Amino acid sequence: MHPAFHVRSGAPSSLPGMAAAPPALARHDLVWLDPAASPGLRTACGEDRDLVAAWARAGRPFVVRRAETAPGLCTAGGLSLGLPLPSRLDRRRIALGATREDVRRTGRMPLLADACDAGFAGWRGPLRRLAGQLSESGASVRAYGSLGWQYLTGEAYLHPASDIDLLIEPGEEADTQRLLAVLSEACAGDCPRLDGEIALAPDRMMAWRELFTTTPEVLVRGLDGLALLPREVVRRCLRRGVGEC
Repeated sequence: MHPAFHVRSGAPSSLPGMAAAPPALARHDLVWLDPAASPGLRTACGEDRDLVAAWARAGRPFVVRRAETAPGLCTAGGLSLGLPLPSRLDRRRIALGATREDVRRTGRMPLLADACDAGFAGWRGPLRRLAGQLSESGASVRAYGSLGWQYLTGEAYLHPASDIDLLIEPGEEADTQRLLAVLSEACAGDCPRLDGEIALAPDRMMAWRELFTTTPEVLVRGLDGLALLPREVVRRCLRRGVGEC
């Protein structure tokens, strides 16, 4: 397999219209919080604070998100986090703010090849094949969303109509045309519905389904904001390899 691009590789982002220095953490990254920090965590209501505290005590992770998605909860220099709850807790999404000192460790969402086993039995074969084909094209692929969280926690998140959210990280020598062909074939095949994002540079991601459209601009997301970029810039980044953008 080609070397996988990691979002926190330390390479600077040089996509036009977005800041040059990537943050230490990126969207979709995971953090595990010190349970002792629970009283200081900021949530929109007390009931949510109790759920967050119990989640931290259980040693479960939270996901990094943009501060703009939870205004007022994240202080300067702090972290904006999310907690997607499982089906038994009505699948609500809790927004919270924490300090970097509250973080015990950080990590990534699981690789699709590992997370497949958490899916429904009929989905596992197609998802394993997809993971292998994307790997052969020179990309690392992770599962976030319901499949990723079901794998991480053992709780029920998936339902029969769930999308499978893929975070695709092309390596520097990735075969982009093959990667897109694999995704196109999988979307038309017997996989569950696929969705997700593809990394263009450190903490710079776009919805990979937009690669199959013809709009002149695409929306690129980062922890520090959003930007509309010309499609040709995106194509150039994918041709060169993520590490060079």
